[in-house]
Amino acid sequence: MIILKAVKDLTLMKNILRRDLPHSITVLGGVLHILHNNSCHLEMCVDSWPTFTTAICYRQKQHFGSSSGVIPDICTIFTKNPATLRGLLLNERVVHWRNGLIFRGIPSSHCHLIKELASLSGLDITEYGGYNTFIHQIPENTDWQENVFPLPISVLDESHAELVDAHLPYGGSQESLNHVRACIRHLPNHCVTDEKGRPVSWMLSDELCELRMAYTLTQYRRAGHLLALSLVLIRRMISVGLPVYCHVHQQNQATINAVTSLGFDACPSMENISVLLICKDRV
Repeated sequence: MIILKAVKDLTLMKNILRRDLPHSITVLGGVLHILHNNSCHLEMCVDSWPTFTTAICYRQKQHFGSSSGVIPDICTIFTKNPATLRGLLLNERVVHWRNGLIFRGIPSSHCHLIKELASLSGLDITEYGGYNTFIHQIPENTDWQENVFPLPISVLDESHAELVDAHLPYGGSQESLNHVRACIRHLPNHCVTDEKGRPVSWMLSDELCELRMAYTLTQYRRAGHLLALSLVLIRRMISVGLPVYCHVHQQNQATINAVTSLGFDACPSMENISVLLICKDRV
């Protein structure tokens, strides 16, 4: 196992991963986050260097201040060799199975290995699967006119974390809530608020540069809020050189139509993506 820390190595890795898009998109997002400011304290390891067949982007439990508590371990992977993937996943320097963690953006072909290793540690496994990958392609002569935004756009603060977490399909745990707080505190996000300053629609990005956790309260739908938030957040991330992508559930045709209209292209080879929650005790 080799942990990459030097900027020149991470920059080289970024260029290598770009050749393997879309399969490398989550790890590439992690590398670019590290190069940008690494506010979420990610690390990158590979099986060998300067050539590699497996890369894991991970964060072990970190404190981001007393108000946000501890956010959970996170891992995402890119591999061309299941044997080297298994070896890295069994390395406790990378993965502390006993603590529980979140695996993000995992192709279904690798889920069985992660589940096997989690089961060996006696951990509970919850899978949220059936997602497709969409990557934003910037069209030529893109016109980001302010007048397409129907309402003033604001940003979330940590007091809104419980509201966001309550509308996540895998929310409701302290680990999930802590993660939402950390994303709000450190990473690009935007929201639309009502006349009392309460968020009614929101969209966040995370430490792997994915657009996610987007939601509009029922009574405020069909008003163009998510369209406005998407355009603002996409522009913001592009301006600092971050990739723009998302995962959308295969059965959520309304969102698929929306992201397609915003310039996202579906990746047929990146279907059936999952989030795996590995927990000691998940009620």
